[in-house]
Amino acid sequence: MTTENIILNPLPVRTWNSLKMNEVKYTGDVPTDSCTPEITKLPEALKLIQNETLDNVKSVAGDKLGDLLQGESLLIESGSEASPAVINYDFTGGKQARLFLHAKENAVLPVSVMMTGEGTAVLEIKIQADSGSTVDLSVIESVGTDSDVITDIGCTCDANASFNLTKLELGGRNEYVAVSVDLAGEHSAFSANSGYRVKTNQSLDMNYVVRHTGRKTESNIFASGILENDSTKIFRGTIDLIKGCAGAKGTENEDILLLGDNQVNQTIPLILCDEEDVEGNHGASIGRLDDNIIFYLGSRGISSEAAEDIIAHAKLDAIISHIPDEDIKTLAHSLISPEADGGEDA
Repeated sequence: MTTENIILNPLPVRTWNSLKMNEVKYTGDVPTDSCTPEITKLPEALKLIQNETLDNVKSVAGDKLGDLLQGESLLIESGSEASPAVINYDFTGGKQARLFLHAKENAVLPVSVMMTGEGTAVLEIKIQADSGSTVDLSVIESVGTDSDVITDIGCTCDANASFNLTKLELGGRNEYVAVSVDLAGEHSAFSANSGYRVKTNQSLDMNYVVRHTGRKTESNIFASGILENDSTKIFRGTIDLIKGCAGAKGTENEDILLLGDNQVNQTIPLILCDEEDVEGNHGASIGRLDDNIIFYLGSRGISSEAAEDIIAHAKLDAIISHIPDEDIKTLAHSLISPEADGGEDA
């Protein structure tokens, strides 16, 4: 374990420094010990390779972080259509993990990753989606609420390839999430469904960057979450429409529910454009529960606290529905249940 002072999640293009949104400074432990994965489901169609990497896949977490991640790694490779693989990482004591995914031409590679334990957790995932392939990745972060958590995901998609990401943030004291996608091939696509619940005195820092370089590529980023008392969250969402990506379309939206008081929310949707025949869209909504909804549920014997839980869980349920593995989907539902929150069942 080493104590570091590094920059994480820098914007591709800087904005006004006074906004304090260009990047985040992380001062804390970066584990040197490797986390051994527990593979609970491994279809026969998938191949495991130890300590092989995908160095050509980019990251947006920050160059310094990449230099610090040199531990053991696991590559999962698919050459055909496969059922979901499930991997558990227990970061107890503070550990780093490196996972690489390679979907060969026309292959299907679904993987669900669970992050648990107490201690600083750093997870790097890099993905290569060859022509015509599909990668479905679900990452459920449920590390202890006294821990720092850093997740760095990068993907390159060739022609007609698709990368579908479901990301759920449910733990951690300070969470840092970086997602970088290069839509390099014509007709390649990326979709992200990100859900989060940032509880009292917790913070979440997210940086999603999609680079459209191939023609007629498409990206859709959707984030939905809840901010509770004295929580902090920043969402950076960048769609980069690069010269030559004619016919590309990029969309990003965020929906935020505030529960309690004194939250700090920052959202910076960024669309960069160097091509004429493209489409870029962004939007964000933020609000509190409607008093009429609270009154309606209260008239049916549901307390205001239970009503808040019902609405909050409904937002996260919509994200969980995208997880391909039914067992992981059930587990994710249990993690957002009133019992898991320490509340009463509505």
